[in-house]
Amino acid sequence: MKKRLCSREKFQPILGHDIDKPRITAAGWLLILFYLGVPAMVMGGAIDFAVQWVTGDCLGVWCLFQ
Repeated sequence: MKKRLCSREKFQPILGHDIDKPRITAAGWLLILFYLGVPAMVMGGAIDFAVQWVTGDCLGVWCLFQ
C-alpha cells in the first residue's frame, strides 16, 4: 500500500478520459475548518472564561464590547 501511495507514476486513462490525481475539494476544506476551528474556538473561550473568573481580568473577545 505504501508503494502505491508514494509512487510517482502517471495515472492511466479511465474509459478513454485522462483523469487528474485525487485532490481535496472545497467541501473537504470546509469540513477540516469546522473540525479543527470550532473545537479550538470553544477551548479558547473556556480558557478565557476561566482566567476571567479566577483573576477578574477580562481578556476575551467579548471584552471589546463592554
